[in-house]
Amino acid sequence: MRKKKLNISSRDWGTGIDISTFYGRNEELIQLESWILQDSCRLVSLLGMEGVGKTTFVTHLAKQIQDQFNYVFWRSLPTVPCFDTMLNDLLSLFSHHKETKPDINKIIHYLRAYRCLIILDNVNIDHFEYIQFMKIITESHHQSCIIFTSREQHQEITFLEYWLSSVRCLKLDNSPEIPFSLIESKSLQGSDQQKYDLCNFCDHNPLKVKQVIISIIDLYDGDIGKFLEENTMLS
Repeated sequence: MRKKKLNISSRDWGTGIDISTFYGRNEELIQLESWILQDSCRLVSLLGMEGVGKTTFVTHLAKQIQDQFNYVFWRSLPTVPCFDTMLNDLLSLFSHHKETKPDINKIIHYLRAYRCLIILDNVNIDHFEYIQFMKIITESHHQSCIIFTSREQHQEITFLEYWLSSVRCLKLDNSPEIPFSLIESKSLQGSDQQKYDLCNFCDHNPLKVKQVIISIIDLYDGDIGKFLEENTMLS
């Protein structure tokens, strides 16, 4: 059961992507929503290989639960000049532009005073400052949550997961449902079996399926059978 809807004071979505359609992952969405809203997790890591749909998934999740938080802050790390810039932006949001100098203690103050949702997309294991930031935030008592996506888990986060009930990890695997839905969304020629064969050809990876769909439309007049006949012979 969801908590009472809050009046959101401010949201900063940064370069968060636009989600016009979303396929599958219902069980995973229910799981993460339960961890965050019912179990009050302070740190949730979303792991998966490139192209599996981590950014799409976490964006859809954040949009669904945003009304449960006073503040929502999104950053995709490849677009952030440096760690201090992220801290400045975060503190500026929380203080309504009254504070801009990076201060972890002030950030924790706001995380305690308000319910805040922080999403950090594309965190790599070599992003040491971000890992330490999340570690400090997680070990502090507050009512907020950080969600981050990454291709692999950092050992310090794994340690926290073992010893703190407020830390959870979910690994996203390739899903047969999503690639098939992507194929169905386009006017491609082919039987259901050929569509399933195309999903298998792409290892059920949504990004690979999107790339192949473009090739089928541009080079094979939208005919899945022609693509499979030529490319499965080559492979």
